[in-house]
Amino acid sequence: MHKEIFINVTQHEKRVAILENKRIEEFYTERVEDTNLVGNIYKGRVESVLPGMGAAFVDIGLEKNGFLYVSDVVPEPSEEKMAEEGVEPEMSKKQEAKRRLPAISELLKKGDEVLVQIVKEPISTKGARLTTHISIPGRFLVLMPFDNHIGLSKRIESREERDRIRQIMEGLRLPKDLGFIVRTAAIGASEKDFQRESRYLINLWQNIKARAKRAKPPQLIHAEFDLILRVTRDIFTSDFTKLEIDSKSDFRRISRFLRMLAPQLRQRVRFYNERMPLFEKYDIEKQIEKIYDRIVQLKSGGYLIFDQTESLVAIDVNSGKFVGRKNLEDTAYKTNLEAAEEVARQLKLRDLGGIIIIDFIDMEYAEHRKNVFRALERALENDKAKTKILNISSIGLVEMTRQRVRESIESKSYQKCPYCNGRGIVKSISTVSIELIRKLESILQSSRSREVFVSLHPEVAYYISSPEKNMIKPLEKRFRKAIRVIEDPNIHIEDIKIEQRP
Repeated sequence: MHKEIFINVTQHEKRVAILENKRIEEFYTERVEDTNLVGNIYKGRVESVLPGMGAAFVDIGLEKNGFLYVSDVVPEPSEEKMAEEGVEPEMSKKQEAKRRLPAISELLKKGDEVLVQIVKEPISTKGARLTTHISIPGRFLVLMPFDNHIGLSKRIESREERDRIRQIMEGLRLPKDLGFIVRTAAIGASEKDFQRESRYLINLWQNIKARAKRAKPPQLIHAEFDLILRVTRDIFTSDFTKLEIDSKSDFRRISRFLRMLAPQLRQRVRFYNERMPLFEKYDIEKQIEKIYDRIVQLKSGGYLIFDQTESLVAIDVNSGKFVGRKNLEDTAYKTNLEAAEEVARQLKLRDLGGIIIIDFIDMEYAEHRKNVFRALERALENDKAKTKILNISSIGLVEMTRQRVRESIESKSYQKCPYCNGRGIVKSISTVSIELIRKLESILQSSRSREVFVSLHPEVAYYISSPEKNMIKPLEKRFRKAIRVIEDPNIHIEDIKIEQRP
């Protein structure tokens, strides 16, 4: 698999495209006005405690107060982060922690000062979700300051590799009051790599503690890396043949960062300095444009339809032009197998999260449904976001959730349509015309005015006044009033303005 990372930097935006065999698989953007907040550490002040919700609102200096659940305050395992890294605590401990949860009012009261970290960005009307279980990620390790547990990502499958890493971690003589999670990227890392990074993370935590002690809330204590360094730290591994960036200053930043944490990768970082824009040179721009399409074509001739709503994402699978060779069942099965892989790719590419419903084409055979479900599971294995999938139903529906920590690519790039107010549809001309007649009848029955002026969108005005429809003259005869129709190209097609004159 030929994997590459391309980074385009302008004054207003940073864009990262991850390609496998020249095909875009992941895409991230970060703009000046909406920089990343996930991972930031704040010293906040509790504004209110809500026992009925088992949560508290915390002022961290943002527009909206953050939301802190009781489960994110209790000094039990940082299970959220452990699950994210694929480290699974024993089930008995999970159950014990749930049973022992105290009331939020026993842990916090209004005015308390707390050190918190954002785990989920503010989305729509909701404030940021917070946790007191601070975690500081590195390239190979995640430091857990309030946990003395050392765990390994379950994605490190080799028993020999797990044993090797455990021996290295034991030999480092790390502080007993600190916990660490070994990330998947640590596969093959040397003892020197672990030693270098553990020192870096421990020093960083000491600095954070010192700043927090002096700070008055609400105040930002530690800001997470920007998009460029996050990608360098979390994604750029030895699996990639190169990372190419068109900003000289950021090229130097990446080089300095890798010199400190992964010097062996520095030679794979390249500075792009040609006249043709970087994303045009590698045919990335055209691929990015397709990310926003509602319809995604499949190679077989089938297609997917994506509909994103406030509560969930609906994905519909259609056979389209693909007619197969054997029968309807075979056509549906082959289309669904192809769709399963493409759905997983699109979820990462569009960064879609929350509840997701996939409507596969109906299949008669249970074995076919199982195979499609397994294909979807396999395709999601490399997704860094945590996913949970329910079995495919008899009618081909799959319900799943995907971790959502920030707004999707579409939400960042598009706004609600000011014309249709986000509905995606407007009233038909005939509907607006009939509503006009009803309003006029109601007004003219009690009006003493001799003339009524009606302002309408030109298309509606033409419709009601056309000889075929002739909707105005019968009203004028019936009520003995003059109705003047005014065409206004600036008026919304659904709007009707009626003015009475003596």
